[in-house]
Amino acid sequence: METIILATAEDVKLVADLYDSVNEYFEATDNYCYPNWQKGKYPVLSDAQVAFEEKTLYVLKEEDAVLGSIIINNKQHPEYRRMPWKVQVSDEEVMTIHTLVVDPKVRNRGIGEKLVRFSIDFCKNAGAKVIRNDTHFRNVPARNLYVKCGFQSLGCQTAFVDGMMQEFDVLEYIF
Repeated sequence: METIILATAEDVKLVADLYDSVNEYFEATDNYCYPNWQKGKYPVLSDAQVAFEEKTLYVLKEEDAVLGSIIINNKQHPEYRRMPWKVQVSDEEVMTIHTLVVDPKVRNRGIGEKLVRFSIDFCKNAGAKVIRNDTHFRNVPARNLYVKCGFQSLGCQTAFVDGMMQEFDVLEYIF
């Protein structure tokens, strides 16, 4: 049976292993539509560790296996301040979704959708007025998943991230 829970200390290494598996999958498929992530650069163990310590790392587990993970918090990238959001609310009323990953061995089982829908319920219960996130412009599967779950795409935007200008699809879920 699948469950989504706040990650435990034991889950952190499993999530980091999942990050590596996902990046290896992206590299092996050589598919233009995947994000601009790199094994050993992002996401990595320290990303999972920080999210665990902040109690923002959630995992979808089946028995003891981590099939997917997601980070849910209210940390917006500084570039979000200049995005053309449809709803203007205070920072305290915004939640964000980061680093959604699904084990490549269980693709097409609805794991990503379950994590996104969990996030929507979580954010609503936390009193958020809106969820904001972004995905690399090439990551068409992620954008399609978010739109399927009710997010509105605001289109491709450019942002200065990791020392360079990059293009992202910016998405918003309004409660």
